[in-house]
Amino acid sequence: MELIRSSQNKTIQRIQRLIKSRSARRDSGFLVLDGIHLVEECVRHNYLEELQVFVEDPITSKEISLLIQDASEAISITLVESQVFKKLSTTKSSQGIVAIGRLKQKQHWNNEVKFALAVDGIQDPGNLGSILRSAAAFSVDTVYLSAGTVDAYSPKTLRGGMGAQFRLTIIEESDLSSVIDEFPGRTIGTSSLRGQALEGIDFSGQLLLLIGSEGGGLTDALLDQVDDIVSIPLANNVESLNVGSAVAILCYHKARS
Repeated sequence: MELIRSSQNKTIQRIQRLIKSRSARRDSGFLVLDGIHLVEECVRHNYLEELQVFVEDPITSKEISLLIQDASEAISITLVESQVFKKLSTTKSSQGIVAIGRLKQKQHWNNEVKFALAVDGIQDPGNLGSILRSAAAFSVDTVYLSAGTVDAYSPKTLRGGMGAQFRLTIIEESDLSSVIDEFPGRTIGTSSLRGQALEGIDFSGQLLLLIGSEGGGLTDALLDQVDDIVSIPLANNVESLNVGSAVAILCYHKARS
């Protein structure tokens, strides 16, 4: 097993570029996975092509040891000297394992889609990751992200999504106005100011649910295009929910409809 000892190693520098640069990830198609859970998911389910795993030396984790032991010969595994590995971790407390791989191409939705989600202007990677986890948990088929939304495949968003990105068709830089116009089913926007109560809206059938940014919500222009606008009733003078929590509630409501 190869051991990398220098931070000037070309592979180390390549990973650092992928961590820091959205354009580097987009141009190459490669993503960075940080942490045992994400790496295990990709090793187990073969979500990424050309998967390369990098492990901090010395190995102190039983989980990492088992992953190395069980990994197929097709997966490249490289040891990285501890001080060099610190330059690859995207968290304060490293788990001692990162990986890179190329995202497989996915098909876009067709007229048989049952449930799609459109996200406009979300800026926090953790919030987007949480939204994608709920989408995957409640059988969303496709997720549209506006041009102003944070990168769905940044290391922080991937951690927040806990692998949800690999279970969804995600279309970035979408024109949400066109998505609404072209969607074959019902469209529902969300607003804390001008929507109907959750229980009063029909969530059955083909549905496109639109979610706005943490601060401003959906624009009036998008809200004017949708079939219905929904609000989640809140008690105790609470003005709004965290956007991730709101999406979980709405997706669960759709799953029960």
